[in-house]
Amino acid sequence: MPAMRADDLDDFDPDLDELETLSNSVLDLIESGHLDEAEAACRELTRRWPDQMDGIERMASVLEARGRTAEAVERYRECIAFIDAHPDGFDEESKQEYRDAIARLERPR
Repeated sequence: MPAMRADDLDDFDPDLDELETLSNSVLDLIESGHLDEAEAACRELTRRWPDQMDGIERMASVLEARGRTAEAVERYRECIAFIDAHPDGFDEESKQEYRDAIARLERPR
């Protein structure tokens, strides 16, 4: 996260800071092989912040790490649908990241 400027303090939301911390912890849990804990954190993200995409996106990563590619692809598709439903918060590059993940997972081996 970039350093916060003084004029950003009015926009600081401790709840969103907590969201970012929990969301990033999922990646650390995946990397360390704690997939059950990562999945539980994803469920917590979705429960506490249903209007944010983090829970869906991170669950896709957990499913991918578990080798459950079809389910991961479905979650990445949900990310694209979320972006389509909230176009003001995202750019086209955001969707491309998920399209690339889907193509990578659907590629024959």
